[in-house]
Amino acid sequence: MEFLKVCIDTDVLIDNLRNKEKVVNFIADFENKGVMLSTTAVNAFELYYGVYKSGKPTEGMSAVTRLLDRLVVMDFDVKAAEAAGRILNDLELDGKLVGFRDIFIGAMALVNDCVMLTRNVDHFGKIPDLKTVAAP
Repeated sequence: MEFLKVCIDTDVLIDNLRNKEKVVNFIADFENKGVMLSTTAVNAFELYYGVYKSGKPTEGMSAVTRLLDRLVVMDFDVKAAEAAGRILNDLELDGKLVGFRDIFIGAMALVNDCVMLTRNVDHFGKIPDLKTVAAP
């Protein structure tokens, strides 16, 4: 499968930070193919929250910053806000629950024409029209 833009979810970013070989190689393969790699401001928040929660912010902060510097970090703008509102409404009408942060992440990926790289395919798969790919 060929992708032009990939949005990387927090679970995959954490595995990359932990140097999990399969994930590091998977992401490197996308980079070598010229795929635009991105994440969202919400994913960045989750990473920074994890750094502070770890009790070792000095150690983790530089690693997170270096990782985010390699990626396009998408903002939650008005276009994404509109998409998130529509997505949440539609999912609620269908009786499907997805957390707000994942709705925001999915909406940003969707409006920026990105494929979502995640291990949480079932969750993001509830978002209509969002393409997902399972991380190793």
